[in-house]
Amino acid sequence: MQLFDWICSNFRWYRRLRRGQWWQVEIPLFDGSQITWVHNRPECECYILQTEKY
Repeated sequence: MQLFDWICSNFRWYRRLRRGQWWQVEIPLFDGSQITWVHNRPECECYILQTEKY
């Protein structure tokens, strides 16, 4: 289910369907950074760009 969340999290309709609070985070990687939406509050060292609550 977590992999499916990660794949579909870029779509607003999916985030609204799942409800709850979502965070758009920038995760630093060795070759740049990755921006993605997460459903659970991130515990890692990452930069929170935006939050949405449905």
